[in-house]
Amino acid sequence: MTEITDLAMLQEAIWENNQRPHGTSQAAAAENILAQAELLGPEAEIKAVFHLISAYEFSADRHKVLVPFARALRLWDQDPSVFDHAATRALFWDFKWVTTGMLDLPRVPLAAIENWQTEMERRYRLAGHTDRAVRMSEFYIADHVGDTERAGRAFDGWLAAERDEMADCHACETARQGEFYSDQGDDAKAVRHWEPVLDGRLTCAEEPHRALARSLLPLVRLGRLDEARTNHLRGYPMVKGSESLMHSVAKHIEFCALTGNEARALELLADTPGYFQADGEPEPRMGFYAVTALLMDRLVALGRGDLRVTGPAGRAWTAAELAGHARTEALTLAGRFDARNGTTAVSERVQAGLDARPLLDRLPLGLRAVLPTAGAGVSPAGGTPTSAVAQGLVGTPAGTAGVATAEAGDVADAEGADGGDEMPAAVRAALDRYEKARENEDLTGMRAGMSEAIDQAGEAPAPGWRAGAHLQLSEVLAAEEDLPGAVHHAYEAVAWADLSDRNVAVVARTRLGAHLMAGRRFDEAAPVLEQALTDLDPSPEVHGEGTLVQVRWWLGDCAADRHEPAEAAKHWLAAAQVAQHWPEQDDHAMLATLAAEALERAGENLSAELAYERAADLWVETGDALRQVRTTRAWAWAVRGRDVAEAGRIMTGATRVCEAALADSTDPDELAELRLQLPETLEQHARVIADEDVETGRFGGLYAGALEEAYALASRAESLLRESDDVARWCRGALLAAELAVESGSTASGLELVAAVEARIEGDEELRGFGGHAGWIRDQVTS
Repeated sequence: MTEITDLAMLQEAIWENNQRPHGTSQAAAAENILAQAELLGPEAEIKAVFHLISAYEFSADRHKVLVPFARALRLWDQDPSVFDHAATRALFWDFKWVTTGMLDLPRVPLAAIENWQTEMERRYRLAGHTDRAVRMSEFYIADHVGDTERAGRAFDGWLAAERDEMADCHACETARQGEFYSDQGDDAKAVRHWEPVLDGRLTCAEEPHRALARSLLPLVRLGRLDEARTNHLRGYPMVKGSESLMHSVAKHIEFCALTGNEARALELLADTPGYFQADGEPEPRMGFYAVTALLMDRLVALGRGDLRVTGPAGRAWTAAELAGHARTEALTLAGRFDARNGTTAVSERVQAGLDARPLLDRLPLGLRAVLPTAGAGVSPAGGTPTSAVAQGLVGTPAGTAGVATAEAGDVADAEGADGGDEMPAAVRAALDRYEKARENEDLTGMRAGMSEAIDQAGEAPAPGWRAGAHLQLSEVLAAEEDLPGAVHHAYEAVAWADLSDRNVAVVARTRLGAHLMAGRRFDEAAPVLEQALTDLDPSPEVHGEGTLVQVRWWLGDCAADRHEPAEAAKHWLAAAQVAQHWPEQDDHAMLATLAAEALERAGENLSAELAYERAADLWVETGDALRQVRTTRAWAWAVRGRDVAEAGRIMTGATRVCEAALADSTDPDELAELRLQLPETLEQHARVIADEDVETGRFGGLYAGALEEAYALASRAESLLRESDDVARWCRGALLAAELAVESGSTASGLELVAAVEARIEGDEELRGFGGHAGWIRDQVTS
């Protein structure tokens, strides 16, 4: 490392070390930096100490953090004035996780942690901070060692103390407080407490991630199954593969293991093989091993102890083998904590988790939930695991009359309970009533008939029949605009289709996705649609290209909702590539437009330009002049940053399209819209070629004559709007023309427009806001 001789070099060395991956090498470099910083004086030493604290926190040397933190306190005691605002805040902020963070390391004595807690309380009081963070830290200690009385007092003190700058973020506090209520057996209170986090009112870098995971089993116990399923499908992608959120991943695995979704739990386990590494921190590893043992015990109970599963690297594992190993590891780690704490609380908690029994036989998640065949799971060498999805699934088609679409009527011909007998008379009668109602387009009768058929059939029918029945009932409920009911039965259809026919499962997932999208439940819809896409066969005799395009389209919508424009563009472009060969090009044009907008949001400017150009050409082909105009304008804006003159030419093209459509159209509604779009296009053209300063609000020309050209465009737009019934719209256009007139030197014309606006809005409270804009333009003239 280069010798550090001044503060600037120290700052550069710290910056360079921060670019290295977290770990022991980064921590060693931080130690070297501190050794050199000592020679530069207290200010440099403080900066280097906090850098070392941070490096230790994210390495296997976390237990060493107490030494540099104690050093920081000594420096503070020697001369607090050397600490700037950031260093002062860091000192007191770090007290929290230096104290309670040591709970996760059984090698750190409990007495040392308690001493730091006492020191934290003393120094917070001296610094004028409230008790909130102190009581929170005390609660963590008491709760960890199983001192329920002290934990309760500290918890009450935590809530009662005033929030200040040392308090954890509101979202994190809320999430942890709700967990305490759940641990005390009050799931309803916990869920109520979590609501501001779960619904997005309180968020941070790790929330709602953790609250979603914590809410899963409480919601199941409360019977709020739809919410539990939603929180799993929404929450798992947020925590997948994150080491810092290993606890949350474990809760998702536990949820699946206890709701009849063992196959899904295996997939989640396969997503996170790194969690088995022996060099991970003891506390989260203990929880992960405990939930792994729980899942393996479930597989053994299901008669699948021979199933090959993901486990620690270096060998192949069966479920039965991993069950014993994971249980031993979890309890051994718990024993280390108890030995440190002098209690049995940690082992008791781990044992309770290991002994947990399923809460439900089955909660359909809309995802494949059938265990893989025996012997499938990991590579023969015990290396990279293969998820249940990739392995293929068990399930023999039985008892179905080829239910490959959601059309009603197929179920009535399905085979009976044993795959060959006729359905019982009560079921047949209900299906007849369903058919009669369908012929009469009687949705109420259809719903009643199919609901009765499902109830009367009970558990007897084969999976294929049940998949078709639930799917058809789902479609009836959707037609009645009962989206919650449609979603419920679509989930059931997917679960049964997975046991019968993979192609039917794709149809069921697609329809489930449709209902979720209709309810704007994008986070739920995305994983369902992604799995449908994996299995979808676009050939005409199976699912068809239309299904493929629709699934891709919806996945693009889901990505856009997650603010992932590049991912959205990927799906929309893939769908457009399929639709480009269709006789009707409306879908192709719309997908190209959506892709262009997404590419622009993603910063892919050149690709966006090409996509907008292609979309504008496609709208020509479809004969939709209005969409052609809007897309052409967007294309011009995309080009503007690269070539203003070209952007202006494109805007001129949009104007010509609008004028031609006005001349040719005979549709009154289209004509009315075109009359609005023409002045809008002219105004946008003016703004494209005139540069508006965001700080001053004044326009400047981007090339010689640009301001004069922009004024002419805005002036024409104003004249077109002058007789409009929409006075506010005219005022906006007139004031734009006035600004451009003043900036281009036509001051008199600009002031004339300002006066016209002031006269038009006089006495009209709704238009009063335009008066301020008009006065601002007058001020520009006088200044």
